[in-house]
Amino acid sequence: MTVCADMGLEGLDNRLYALWATGFTRRWHMNPAMSCFDDYNCGHQGRCAQLVITLFPDHSIELLRAAVTHDAAESRVGDLARPFKECGGDLVKAHAALEGQVLRAMGFKEPLTLDEAMRLQLVDYLDAFLFVELRHPAEVARNGWPEARDWLLLRSRLLNCHDEVAGILSASAKADFT
Repeated sequence: MTVCADMGLEGLDNRLYALWATGFTRRWHMNPAMSCFDDYNCGHQGRCAQLVITLFPDHSIELLRAAVTHDAAESRVGDLARPFKECGGDLVKAHAALEGQVLRAMGFKEPLTLDEAMRLQLVDYLDAFLFVELRHPAEVARNGWPEARDWLLLRSRLLNCHDEVAGILSASAKADFT
């Protein structure tokens, strides 16, 4: 029996329910400073889709689908804390492989080009940064968030959306909702 069968993903009925239920997976559970804030994958993935549409008007349907589904497998395999992802080696690779297997079983493993994967990573991190700045503004000054902001600005240059990302970050820092 495959790992995915063990996770209750066999058959169309289970698959459809699994797809729907993924949106109720809580985010930030591995971050003590942020775990008190309600945020769910459905909101995060929806915001990522909005960022894809806004930052990359030439986006492919595969990138947009990946934006709204990229964390769906977390409902089955969980997520790893950012510090662990940065130093966990083979365990992180094994977790990523399992996550990919679950996404494929759910029908959501989109084939992305390298450029599209970089775009998805940018909007994923950008949404996280913006959420932290909105919900816990003091947190963006510590725990790796200043480096994340620098990374966002650097990556946005490579993806030709620097002015837009810099504008979003500037508005967010001022809590400008207009």
